[in-house]
Amino acid sequence: MLSPENYIRKKARTLPIYECLVSSEWEEVKMCTVVIAREHVNGSITFCTYVVDLGCLGVKDSMFQFNVSVIQYRDILEKLGTEMEMVNIDYALAHNIVLAGVEYAAEFGFKPCKEYESITKFMLEEDTDEIELIEIECGKEGKPFYVQGPFEDMSRANWIIAQLERTAGPGNYNYILKVGDEFMDDYEDDELDDEYEFDDWTYEEKEELFLTLSENIDDLEEDEVKRLFNLTDSMVEDLVDVNEVDQFYDQYMDELDVEIDEDKVPVQLLGLRPGDQPVSKELINKFMDIYQLSGENPKLAAKELKLFHKESNAIPGSYLLELLILQTEHPNKYAKRLKEYAQAFPDYALIQLLWATSQVTLLKDQQKRSDDSFKMESFFPDRESIHPIEMLYTLIYYSFATGVDLDINKIEAFGSVLYDLGLPETYGQILETTNSMFKFTYLLKKVKE
Repeated sequence: MLSPENYIRKKARTLPIYECLVSSEWEEVKMCTVVIAREHVNGSITFCTYVVDLGCLGVKDSMFQFNVSVIQYRDILEKLGTEMEMVNIDYALAHNIVLAGVEYAAEFGFKPCKEYESITKFMLEEDTDEIELIEIECGKEGKPFYVQGPFEDMSRANWIIAQLERTAGPGNYNYILKVGDEFMDDYEDDELDDEYEFDDWTYEEKEELFLTLSENIDDLEEDEVKRLFNLTDSMVEDLVDVNEVDQFYDQYMDELDVEIDEDKVPVQLLGLRPGDQPVSKELINKFMDIYQLSGENPKLAAKELKLFHKESNAIPGSYLLELLILQTEHPNKYAKRLKEYAQAFPDYALIQLLWATSQVTLLKDQQKRSDDSFKMESFFPDRESIHPIEMLYTLIYYSFATGVDLDINKIEAFGSVLYDLGLPETYGQILETTNSMFKFTYLLKKVKE
């Protein structure tokens, strides 16, 4: 039996097209939702949706529903129809809309979302001469045209505009940003002057200011710290090699290509293996509660952990929780316990990730590492999906493993990966701050050499 994902990858193209739809005003607004549905022999439906930005970003989001009844399919479409009017179209038009968005975005260095690359593109027919070629107008007035989406914060919007500046060239693109509840175009962006303060500065001017601000970083006010990191981003844009950034981006996305299942807590999260001692739902909930407390109230978490350790018969997960509490409450004891537990639980991914991260940060000379043995697949062998907590600690490890080399192209590429993974806000802030600190460290070393 194939999983739904593998079925779509390997067999979806053998199913006949049931119907295709697109949001009705797609040609005018340059943003649309495309639905491609295929029918199984039993009459059920598998379909994919694609959110396509024909302005410049291509396929921004995509999802699938596998083997649902026609009634379920119609219910989903009805909900979709409350947000926008959907109209039926031929498959050829649906095919051309999606691929036109992907190809136009690629001209400016924008890649489709992860779900498209790994799953939903296989719902499309192969792009051969048998598919009628239909010209789809992309961009606006011959230029890429970016409209900030509801899930794109200002950091993401700034990155997209900087990418257009590099790839399309100054003056060869247009954009609309949302500030508060209002949209403003690129001719009305006075409120965003801080973000683009350094656009017309020479690199030498930026470097001089960077040295001045960084030497007094401990005394800077909040707005000055923000200005320093805006300056850091601007200098990094001047220094990166776009082609190398793209190569590292692809490498990281390939390595991190795993399904995240937030609806199920796997026994591996607690350091167990399938078939080990059974764990009750109550014990799993207790583990999750203490995990949450370890960040919010470590002292209370330590008290709860004593009971959990006895109730769980000292499963590996209880030692992980101990480490998380020690990180905050007793950092001097943390390193010794971490080494001890890493040796005791060689198959527990979360403890091994903590250990790997600690080893990376111990590299005092920050020389380039030649050891590539720590990859995601090393921590999660034979796993089809992982929990969001496991992904968080994987990304923390990757963040440090990337940053310690002080290769600015790697650091910039990993920052783009963090944006494109669509992480929860709390996770994103932790990782983006770490990424920004490595950029700052790289520049500090470079300007002082």
